Amino acid sequence: MGEYKTYRSDHRLAERAAPVPGRHADRAILVTGGASGIGHAVAGRLVAEGARVMIADLATDQLDEIAGKLGAAAIACDVSDPDATGPAMAKVAERLGPLDGLVNCAAVVRHCDPLEISRADWEMQYRVNVFGAYDMAVAAAKAMIAAEKPGAIVTLASEAGKKGHLDSLAYSSSKAAVISWTRILAARLAPYDINVNCVCPGGVATPMLRQVAADYGKVTGEDPESVFAQMTMPQLGRHIAPAEVAAVISFLLGDDAILVRGQAINADAGDTPY
Repeated sequence: MGEYKTYRSDHRLAERAAPVPGRHADRAILVTGGASGIGHAVAGRLVAEGARVMIADLATDQLDEIAGKLGAAAIACDVSDPDATGPAMAKVAERLGPLDGLVNCAAVVRHCDPLEISRADWEMQYRVNVFGAYDMAVAAAKAMIAAEKPGAIVTLASEAGKKGHLDSLAYSSSKAAVISWTRILAARLAPYDINVNCVCPGGVATPMLRQVAADYGKVTGEDPESVFAQMTMPQLGRHIAPAEVAAVISFLLGDDAILVRGQAINADAGDTPY
């Protein structure tokens, strides 16, 4: 049955995501996956809000240049490697001092028929999206506890972790796991005044979404640009901008979010109903 709409649906809402000067003044914050996409937008916003930021990413060839343009420090780090977490945190402490916040943006996605997905694809997505993010969160929390400092941890989950997507079973499952451990870790770290939340974006205009569009294009036979153009959010009338997700993450890192704890905050322009 078709849906008859009595309202206009050709609108396009303007972006409104201005930084809040001084919100994170002199705070030391690590952003994984900070070389591109949402992580890059988060790092830029936090610097604009007064934070001392270090980005961690695999993009070693351009990482220092990217960080320099942001006004941040940089460290090459593969979050899927459990042996990389300790050295990374040691370098963060050396460059920034005691840590105040962590933003887990590093992630990978692979698309495949649920009946054809390989064990290797499952493991690769879990190593980065679940284990890597959790290892970084625990390492950051232990550093904050040792320094007797309050802090905040925000991890990028996804609306896929709530709704699930047919051709991204492992990715959807990995983000559901992030949502689950976020709630448990928040309760564990509450006595230390370390707040833990995650954010669930929808169709954000990032290189990752373009890769998703290309993957779907291979399945449907459509041009990737055509697929990408269709991946907009109805209530916005456009894609979500990385800076808009960064604004939500910035809030969750701050003192004003003290009552928002262990939550999976939808940042998908009204697309997810719970």
